[in-house]
Amino acid sequence: MKRNSQIRIVVWSAVFSLMTMVAVAQNVGDAVRYSQFDYGGTARNVGVGNTMGSIGADLSAVVSNPAGLGMFRRSEYTVTPSLLSNNTSSRLLSGKGNTATADTRSAFNIHNFGVVFVTRPRSAKWTNLNFGITINHLANYNRAFNFQGRSRGSLSQRFQELANGGEGIEGFETSLADEASSIYDFDPANDGIYEVDYDLNPKANLLRGQTLFSRGSLSEVGFSIAGNYDDKLSIGFSMNLPTTTYSSEKIYTEKDDSLAAGGAVPYFTDLKYQENLLTRGMGINAKLGIIFKPNQNLRLSAAVHTPTVFAFNDDYTFTLDNNYFSDRREQGDFLGKQAVREGTFSYTQTTPWRIMGGAALIIGKQGFISTEIEHVNYSSNKFGYKDYQVAEVKVNGEISNQLQSVTNVRIGGELVFSELRIRAGYGVLPSLFQNDDSRSTVVSAGIGYRKDDYFLDLAYRRTTTTETYYPYLTTNAPLQEVENKYTIGNVIFTLGVKF
Repeated sequence: MKRNSQIRIVVWSAVFSLMTMVAVAQNVGDAVRYSQFDYGGTARNVGVGNTMGSIGADLSAVVSNPAGLGMFRRSEYTVTPSLLSNNTSSRLLSGKGNTATADTRSAFNIHNFGVVFVTRPRSAKWTNLNFGITINHLANYNRAFNFQGRSRGSLSQRFQELANGGEGIEGFETSLADEASSIYDFDPANDGIYEVDYDLNPKANLLRGQTLFSRGSLSEVGFSIAGNYDDKLSIGFSMNLPTTTYSSEKIYTEKDDSLAAGGAVPYFTDLKYQENLLTRGMGINAKLGIIFKPNQNLRLSAAVHTPTVFAFNDDYTFTLDNNYFSDRREQGDFLGKQAVREGTFSYTQTTPWRIMGGAALIIGKQGFISTEIEHVNYSSNKFGYKDYQVAEVKVNGEISNQLQSVTNVRIGGELVFSELRIRAGYGVLPSLFQNDDSRSTVVSAGIGYRKDDYFLDLAYRRTTTTETYYPYLTTNAPLQEVENKYTIGNVIFTLGVKF
């Protein structure tokens, strides 16, 4: 049967303009992006593996435990620039013989900027009461990767599943696919049942690939107060305003480049699906922490972070280009159609509670060894869509079903040689996803030089992780699986001045 090449005219009512407001449905990846942190900050904190929560007296450690602010004896300010390099190796696991491709992305940012003011109350028991203002870097989104290879399946099958699964052509993706003729219903006998060209040869291997470029970061402005009671107990509290900007461009392509007569898939030649997204957000949270010193050699710490309530706004543009012949077997007319959707959408996200504990052993004047654990239930992430409860329940259910609770463990230490400091740290971060036993590892090292009125610190952190990426999801059709291996290197430098 020849593919019907008639032009389909769809009249969109005012209802469509409302539907586009919820077009960009958030997903599990979005929930993770704004709730998973790398705790950057000063080079000292990075050098010891982000384990300064029990030691305190560090203007980035207050991100994990605001009680650390109470350990300062003198007022101080710091500034910490950093350079990040993200190397990615990507390979399409679906299909056979697909090779890996590599990408590198670099970025410069300010990891930490802060000031603490030390005051001494009149009470003999309260040795000091300190106030701090900090800006700390929590996450970096500068990343690039691309893959290319051959495998069975087609993006059009995802559109088909959505259309035949109840959405029809009223859904965001299905309306794009219908307008671009990636899905079609030209047979009156099958009214409401959508077909795709790929069904005509479901064993065909298509040349496919995707490029992704993203940039942005998550930083937090904190206003903290902490007091030190009798040099045994430090209690701290902070109010924090995290802000984020994230932008991405994803371009997915499929092509039937078979040399067989009429191609491997009748009618179909190629498609391109481009997604452009810009997200801006601001949130608020609070943190409470304590540091207890039972003696001069041991410090114990605990902290709790309330959920962050974010308000986000997305600006998006989605474009689908679909090219085909009216009849490739008979070299019919070459046709191409493009569909574009753009708009904006506002929503909220509530991140999980965080519970942290730590301990540090002070080795006289020779240094310290410290450790920190952090428990987070990522499945408790929640999105909020005003007036779109059905979509809200769906995405929150997916988060609950796919994410899990994790306990991150970090250990680090510092050796003192007069004015010189040598540091090292190590962290193990389990996967956030259910039924996934993979882990990320973080290795760091640093060096510092300290005088009475100033200090200089340098650190390097290396993170390695492997993730499975799916350019699109299907239930009954072949699922495209991509392996991304990330190696992230970060060089951090801190200048601090005491006053």
